[in-house]
Amino acid sequence: MAAADADTPGVAAAPGPPPGGRFEGAEHVYPLRVYHEDTDAGGIVFYANYLKFAERARTEMMRGAGITHGALMADHGAGFIVRRCTVDYRLPALLDDEIEVRTTIGAVAGAHIEAEQRVLRGDALLVGIGLRLGCVGRNGRAVRLPAPLRGALSRLVQADRG
Repeated sequence: MAAADADTPGVAAAPGPPPGGRFEGAEHVYPLRVYHEDTDAGGIVFYANYLKFAERARTEMMRGAGITHGALMADHGAGFIVRRCTVDYRLPALLDDEIEVRTTIGAVAGAHIEAEQRVLRGDALLVGIGLRLGCVGRNGRAVRLPAPLRGALSRLVQADRG
């Protein structure tokens, strides 16, 4: 249908962002557009949706680093929980805005990861998110980060310091 829309006069088929985002050095950049479903009646992004945007961005960052959540569970019996999340809302995102979620890894430790995420519209900081993610086994108890995950994410921390 997108191809037909592109040929329709007055209807532009705008290219979307790359599905998984991209890395700029050690920082992962996940672009997205604000849709009607993301907003309240006034066209402002509903506050909880920023957490959904951030979750998608972290998932794509992990995928870009070579780790999927499904494989993490299937191969290592491990998954993630959000242990701590702090959110600083600064400016609203609006309907049709093109925004991006930028994710950096601050620390990779025994059973947790610390990350920072920023939601931006151009150079304007809309929301800042600080996270501590715990690694847990199928039983819900803390487990050490699997070696492949630790290696992939540790390279991101080290690349940022260089």
